[in-house]
Amino acid sequence: MNLVQEGNDPADAAAQWVSENEELVSTWTEGVDEVDGEELTILYVAWEDVIASSHVVENVLESVGYEVDLVQVDAGPMWAGVADGSGDAIVGAWLPTTHADYYAEYEGKFEDLGANLTGTKLGLVVPAYMDIDSIEDLKE
Repeated sequence: MNLVQEGNDPADAAAQWVSENEELVSTWTEGVDEVDGEELTILYVAWEDVIASSHVVENVLESVGYEVDLVQVDAGPMWAGVADGSGDAIVGAWLPTTHADYYAEYEGKFEDLGANLTGTKLGLVVPAYMDIDSIEDLKE
């Protein structure tokens, strides 16, 4: 994500990250059978973390023979696309909070493979000149 923020092409940034983290990436593909050009469509939203992670997943899947098409959409169409089969996967499901309504709306129409990030948090930040130390301060 930092490489993309610095102006690098997302695919190039992903390739660099994958090459610098080969040991970790090999644990993801261990036991995965190679395929010959099977097509996959990954839907993603234009959030920097999701852009980065989707391109990393694209890079890794292509390394085992998949032809990956990344399609940028808004959050609603991303979930609807996986639910109706026009997309094969999403990497950026912000759960259990941000995308909870989409999850509930389409539950049973997709397979939840679990978390791909742990220990992360959503937060609120404000400029340094603001006299706010907590979310509760916003009420005043």
